[in-house]
Amino acid sequence: MSNKPYDKILDADRMLRSLFPAGPDITNSHQTIMATIEVIGGFELFNTRPYHNYETWGQGYRITAKGITVVAEDLDDAMNLWKSKEELNANR
Repeated sequence: MSNKPYDKILDADRMLRSLFPAGPDITNSHQTIMATIEVIGGFELFNTRPYHNYETWGQGYRITAKGITVVAEDLDDAMNLWKSKEELNANR
């Protein structure tokens, strides 16, 4: 857990810590990559809002962890989408 007071940690950081809690990993007891979050950009990427009626550049996020990859325009949406897919996989 962070040394910061809980109310000083960003909401996104708190959510990421809950999605990927600290704990031992059988492949490497010292360090492991739990998830990869990439900022992605491209032409006409996430051109979904009604006022986007012209060609434009966009950016968003790609989260990969536990064999699940999701892409969304906003980080919170990407995290929620990843959580939903992970829960679906857990219930199979």
